[in-house]
Amino acid sequence: MKIITLGNCCKKSKQNHENAVIAAKNCGVEEPINVGDMNEILRYGVMATPALVIDGKVVATGRMLSVEQIEKIINDHIQR
Repeated sequence: MKIITLGNCCKKSKQNHENAVIAAKNCGVEEPINVGDMNEILRYGVMATPALVIDGKVVATGRMLSVEQIEKIINDHIQR
């Protein structure tokens, strides 16, 4: 599973990445990478950060997620 957090320019984006790192660790999956380059973010079709991408699919955009919310998204994705 590849998890990417998009956005690195504001406090919410940085917190979203930190929450994703904790959630990934709690779920036993690889640590997320962070992408802050606007051109790369736009390639995902994301117009508002923070955003979360799992295995190439944008699963959340425009809002910071809690650790628990990210864990739920990861677990739902694992069960597919």
